Amino acid sequence: MEKEKKYLLLNWILLTGYGCINLFATYSSIYSWPTQGSNIWFLLIIFCPPFLYHLVFIAYVSVLKKRPHWKKIYRLLTMICGVLLAGGLLQLTQKISLTRFKSAYSPMIAQVQQRMPSPCAADYFETPEVNRYNHSVTQKLLKQGKPMGGLLYNAQRFVLHFRAGSVDMDNSTIFYDSEMKNWRFFHNDDVAEAENFAARSKGLTPCNLF
Repeated sequence: MEKEKKYLLLNWILLTGYGCINLFATYSSIYSWPTQGSNIWFLLIIFCPPFLYHLVFIAYVSVLKKRPHWKKIYRLLTMICGVLLAGGLLQLTQKISLTRFKSAYSPMIAQVQQRMPSPCAADYFETPEVNRYNHSVTQKLLKQGKPMGGLLYNAQRFVLHFRAGSVDMDNSTIFYDSEMKNWRFFHNDDVAEAENFAARSKGLTPCNLF
């Protein structure tokens, strides 16, 4: 009986450890600069399955007062379910992260629109929502509090673009076209989207102070 208690305690310790890692990865993903894939995501892929394994084990033992006899089967099932859970969390956290970015940068869009057709200004990043967001993100693609990007314009429209993250070296791009009135987010390996961005930026004047 003492051996069983120690074994159950070990499972509780492992469950807590894996849970903390998964919470850290989830938090970091939600509060990150927009990214299409991230090294932090590997933590969810690696640690969601064992977390689910120990959660099911503890629940089984707590209810039935015995260890499961189908250990290999439920290990396989929890591994599959854990990977699926990680995939769902990855999609959800990326969506929330992108929503946070769009919400924080909507005042900047409004400011640029108000200053058309001469939108170049150096104070866009001092907007409270933008400044607060830039200093809160956990995975920064920022330099001196400002993201790498630019503002391009002509008399009728503007394109605001930033470098975004990815799981590889190619990174991704997020941009707002005032003609489209929405944000587009694409990996730089996406040839069609990259060509679309280049076409929408062609002939526009860059803001040197941005």
